[in-house]
Amino acid sequence: MVPPIVIEMQYKVFKTEIGALDKMLGGGLMDDGILLIIYDTGSYGWALGVEIFRRFLERDWFGMITNYSMPYSLLKKYGLAVRFPLEEFGRAGRLAVVDVFGSVNGVKLNEPFVYYLGQLDSGTYLPKMLALYSKIIANRPRRIGLTVTVDGFVETFGEENAMRILKRNMALREGSERPGHEGVLNVFLINRDRVSRRFLSWISQYAEHILETRPTGRPGVEELTVLKSLLPDFEPSTGTFRFKKGRICIQSSGPG
Repeated sequence: MVPPIVIEMQYKVFKTEIGALDKMLGGGLMDDGILLIIYDTGSYGWALGVEIFRRFLERDWFGMITNYSMPYSLLKKYGLAVRFPLEEFGRAGRLAVVDVFGSVNGVKLNEPFVYYLGQLDSGTYLPKMLALYSKIIANRPRRIGLTVTVDGFVETFGEENAMRILKRNMALREGSERPGHEGVLNVFLINRDRVSRRFLSWISQYAEHILETRPTGRPGVEELTVLKSLLPDFEPSTGTFRFKKGRICIQSSGPG
């Protein structure tokens, strides 16, 4: 008789500490993984990504915001709208902002935690970004990244270039050893109305976890679906996502 194959967990799982969401994900977020949050124009799905990011920072993780989509002053206002004290975290040394938007548009502010890349194109972007990341994250064992936003990245470089850059980055990460890092997570925000279905399908295959929000017709209330999680205890499910006065609330409706 052939003995049964035993599958052992070979990666760490980190809880978001949003109880209903962790349950819907099958336990939390996979180490060295990507959480892709998909939403519509007018949605507050992006606020869920910021809330997850904030909760990890409050547990002494180091945060990296990569901003492709808006001026830094507007980025701060979005943070305030969801009670996220961006500058407080930054000045305490718990967060860094890589301002690609400012770099591309020739705007540079004097903030010690905001970094710039100089002149960029699709050929110089990745080596400059990797060099800067290595400098910022040195000796930081637990870190979480927030991409604001993937559609802004696509708008900056074009879809074909964006796919080439992301594939090359993933290939480089696969071939490199990162000893001493206890946790690496990435939260990708993407507005589905600003990218093609082809690009959305393409990037979805590389995400370990995918959340999607859709409007319900009731202000501040959206349907939340966990479309994907590579954790073995995951079961596709739906729930309700609410945003009110800078706070979020998730209620699970159970399996879809």
